[in-house]
Amino acid sequence: MKNIKRLLALMLLLSFLLSAVGCYFISGQRMRNVKGTYKLTHYTYTPKYERREGYTPKTTDYINDEEYKYEVYLVVTGTGTGYYVHKDAGGNAYVKEVTLRYEYSSDDSSKVEYVIFNDAISVNKDDGFNRLGVAKNNLNYTKNAIDYTELFTKRPMRSEALSVRWEKVSRDTDLSYAEGQVGALKKYDYLSFGARGIFELGSAWDIVTGEVKENPYRYFFYVIDTADNAVSVTAYYALAESPTEQVVSKVSVEKGNDGWNLITIDGTAWTLDQSVKGYYNETDGVRSTLNRVSSDVSDKSIQSLVEGRIPTE
Repeated sequence: MKNIKRLLALMLLLSFLLSAVGCYFISGQRMRNVKGTYKLTHYTYTPKYERREGYTPKTTDYINDEEYKYEVYLVVTGTGTGYYVHKDAGGNAYVKEVTLRYEYSSDDSSKVEYVIFNDAISVNKDDGFNRLGVAKNNLNYTKNAIDYTELFTKRPMRSEALSVRWEKVSRDTDLSYAEGQVGALKKYDYLSFGARGIFELGSAWDIVTGEVKENPYRYFFYVIDTADNAVSVTAYYALAESPTEQVVSKVSVEKGNDGWNLITIDGTAWTLDQSVKGYYNETDGVRSTLNRVSSDVSDKSIQSLVEGRIPTE
């Protein structure tokens, strides 16, 4: 019993250490100085890895790496909603509405120390990339890697590392500055961004017996783009009997009266399942699902997913 308690204590301590290594540079500012448009100027990530001689993991630099070349702006309005503008190396550019929360100093309630933003996918995430420390003309977050040893395998490990910095580039609290830098943008309100993504058709099953129905497809994806005034759905699929013959087809789409909780694609109605951020359909006692596999609707993203489903031999 003592050994079990000691093991549990060690596991709790390790969990605490791995979650408590985030740090910030904080210099609280009055709201009038916090409001404005910020540009993401530094964003690097290193995954956790086993420490062994001669091995160094790749650190991804989302700002400078040719594969990414992110240009990102966060518009902090001082209210409960703001904007997140994103452009990548492929030229894909969009703006999504985000929620904003502010945490004030316990010593001086007139000064903001943290800005927390979320979209309809992250919702209430309160750490990491979404929680930013406030300093003069910048927002920041750093998660330093720590060395530890796995309890059971005894492998020497190093935890993940993340570093984020935003620089204030304008006092604008609307999209004026960001649009001037990025150009034309696809626009998503808060709820429409939550319905955006690539969804994979799962295996259907009988609701009563649980019997899984034969799947006629090698793969089947819907790319659902919910941009304002430009809603579209494209199907990508291949039949099981001809897995290398891809079919790409634009299909009809219509959202329900209460928004994206109900969406009709190619004549079939799909209902949102909040628990999994996907959709389901029940017809004649058979349940089918659309599971979100990516929130990125770019050509690069769908081609990568398709390649993972094509047989290699």
